[in-house]
Amino acid sequence: MERYLDPTNDVGFKKVFSDATRMMDFLNSILRLPIGKKIQKIEFVPTEQIPDLGQGKRSLFDLKCQDESGTYFLIEMQCRRSPIFLKRMQYYGAHAYTSQIQTGKKHADLLPIVVIAVLKESILPPNIDVISYHRTLEEKTGQHYLQELSYVFVELQKFHKNEEELLNFEDEWLFFLKGAHTSSHPPLLKDPCVNQAFETMERANWTPEEYDAYVRARLLLETEELTAKEQFDLGLVEGIEKTARNLLSLGFDKLSIAKATGISLEKIEQLDKEQN
Repeated sequence: MERYLDPTNDVGFKKVFSDATRMMDFLNSILRLPIGKKIQKIEFVPTEQIPDLGQGKRSLFDLKCQDESGTYFLIEMQCRRSPIFLKRMQYYGAHAYTSQIQTGKKHADLLPIVVIAVLKESILPPNIDVISYHRTLEEKTGQHYLQELSYVFVELQKFHKNEEELLNFEDEWLFFLKGAHTSSHPPLLKDPCVNQAFETMERANWTPEEYDAYVRARLLLETEELTAKEQFDLGLVEGIEKTARNLLSLGFDKLSIAKATGISLEKIEQLDKEQN
């Protein structure tokens, strides 16, 4: 039986980071915030303020926290690749920014938003680092004038260090999120918060009810992944059949079409009859 459960699981992520001290340690580590800029306050986003992102959104735990300067940080755990993920994150940030008006703030009082996305799968090109920071800069001077919205992506798939190669707290958190569920023993780490996180994810420390919720979250994700694959496969088949029909209409012989598309000759015959 596995010793540790997967912290990227919706329920597992919530169990780890519902502890404010651990969450602040994690964010301060991955954001590389200096003294004076450390996050000092955490609050959860009320349900009515979380936008409906749709399209297979996989996050039960959206966190909103605020640092000493007043900047808001929003964090999401994304388990499954989505072709529109970057658009969703920009919508998420814009929604959080503009929703401040609904709380009574004036435009001059709006506070900056930083969206932090922890992704189980990579979405940016391979030459982009595990943690990447995105903000709007003036093209000619490189100056940062539009400071209200910025984004941080943590792509766990790009992290490959083993326990002996970890250099700092940032590495230890990435090591935990990427592979805690593959560990067979408690690692020797320097960050007490990461050590606590490993202890939290030990299967033996979960109640039957908590573990049941964990399994149901995993099964839900697997079901969504299977549905997405089935939809992709269906679209692929439809595309190949459309190509075969086009070739038939252009007068190509059926045997050549079958070889070119991988469709059986019997299916080509059927498509030909449907068109005639």
